[in-house]
Amino acid sequence: MKAATIFHLALGLLIISFFSLPPQSLAQESDYLEPSEKYSREELAQMLAPIALYADALLSQILMASTYPIEVIEADRWVKRNPKLKGEALDAALLDKDWDPSVKAICHFPSILALMSERITETTNLGNAFLAQEAEVMDMVQELRAKAYAQGNLTTTSDQKVIVEKETIVIEPAAPRVIYVPYYDPFYIYGPWWYPAYPPYYWGPPGVSIGTGISYWPGFYFGFAFGTWSYFDWHRHHIFIDVHKRPRYVRHGRWLSKPGRWYHAPRHRRGVAYRDKSTARKYGQYPYRSRDFRPDTRGFPKLRDRDRPIGDRTRIDREKGGYDRSRIDRDRQPQQRVDQQKRQPQQRVDQLKRQTQQRVDQLKRRPQQRVEGEQQERERVEREQQMRQPAEQERRARQRVEGEQRQRRRDDNVFNRIEDGRMERQSSERGRASRQGWGTGSRGTGPSGGGARGGRGDRGRNRR
Repeated sequence: MKAATIFHLALGLLIISFFSLPPQSLAQESDYLEPSEKYSREELAQMLAPIALYADALLSQILMASTYPIEVIEADRWVKRNPKLKGEALDAALLDKDWDPSVKAICHFPSILALMSERITETTNLGNAFLAQEAEVMDMVQELRAKAYAQGNLTTTSDQKVIVEKETIVIEPAAPRVIYVPYYDPFYIYGPWWYPAYPPYYWGPPGVSIGTGISYWPGFYFGFAFGTWSYFDWHRHHIFIDVHKRPRYVRHGRWLSKPGRWYHAPRHRRGVAYRDKSTARKYGQYPYRSRDFRPDTRGFPKLRDRDRPIGDRTRIDREKGGYDRSRIDRDRQPQQRVDQQKRQPQQRVDQLKRQTQQRVDQLKRRPQQRVEGEQQERERVEREQQMRQPAEQERRARQRVEGEQRQRRRDDNVFNRIEDGRMERQSSERGRASRQGWGTGSRGTGPSGGGARGGRGDRGRNRR
C-alpha cells in the first residue's frame, strides 16, 4: 500500500513538472523535421552545385546572407544606386546600414549580390535549407567538391588554393586580399549529372560562353583579409565567427560579444516566414497554432459557453461563424487559384474560337455587304438623276428660248433698220431714180444736157 502511494506521488510530480515546462522548452525538445519538410539530396545538390566551388570565405558569407532575403534585395538596390563606392569608401558607407554583416560582406561583390537578388526564390530556398539542414548542406558541398576533384576540374591555380585534408576539401584564395569568384558549367565540372530530374542552376555572367573548365570574374581586392572573421568548421558542421577580427563595415556595439558558432539573427529576417515549423519555433516565429493547445479540443468548450449569458454566447457564435467562414474562404483560395489556372487555358481557347468565328462571319458578310453597297449606290445615282431631270429640262427649255431670242435679234439687225425701215426704203428709191436718170441723159432723150446734169445733181445729193 505504501509503495503504491509513493508510485502515484512520483507519477503526479512527473506530470506536474512536465506541464510546468515553458512551451519553448517543449518545442526545443521536439525540434525535428518531418520528412515532407526536409529538402531532398537531389534538391540540395541542385541549389548548391553553382556555388560549391567558391572559396570558403565567400561561400560562408553567401550561406549566411541567404537567410535574410529582404536585406539582400535592399542591399542590391543600394549598391546599384551607388556604383562608385569601392574599398574604404564602401566600408565607411556600410557602417550606418542596419544589415547583417554577411549581407554587408556580399556588397563587395556586386555581381554576386545582383544574382542573389534577381533569383531571390533560389536564394531564399538556399537560406531555408541552411537554417534547417546545416549539416546536410555542408556535407553536400563536400560531396560536390569531391566529384569535381575526381574529374580533375578542381585544382590549385594562380587564383585559388585547393587543400585536401583526408575527406575534407578546403578552398582558399591564392592571395588573402584578392578573391576571384569562379563560374562554370555544373553539367561538365562534376561529370555526368546524376539527378537528371533536378538540373543544377547556373550562377554566372549572362551571355558569356562557358568553357570546359572553371572561369573567374575579375578579382575583388580588399584592404583587409576578407575571409578571416568567418570560416567553416567542417568537422562540427557549422560556421565559426572570430569577433577579434571584426570587419571594417561593422561597429563595435553591433557585434558579437565573444567568438563562437554563428547563429541566425531573426530580426534581420524582416518578417519573412520560415519554411518549416521546427525552424519557425526555434527562432520565435509561430505561424502554425497547434491543435493540441486549442480550447475546443480539450472536451469542454460547451461547458465554458454554458456559463456565459445568452447574449454573449450568441455574439461569440456569430463571431465564431464569421471566423469559420473566413477560414473556409482562406482554405478555398488555393484551390480557387488552381481552378482558375486550370480554366485559363480553356478560356483562352474559347476566346480564340470566338474571335475566329467572328472573323469568319465578317468575311462571309463582306460580299453581301459589297452587293448591298453597290445596289444602294445605284439607287442613289438613279434618285439624283431623277431629281436632276426636271431641272435639266427646264434649263434646256430656257436655253432654247434664249437661243430663239438671240436669233430674232440677229435677224432684225441685218439691215440696221431704223424707224421701221423708212430710211432704207428712201435710200433705195433715190438710188434707183438716180440710176435711171443717168441712163436717159446719156442716150439724149431729155433736154440737151439737162438730163445729164440733173442726174449728176441727184447723184451728188444722194452722196451728200
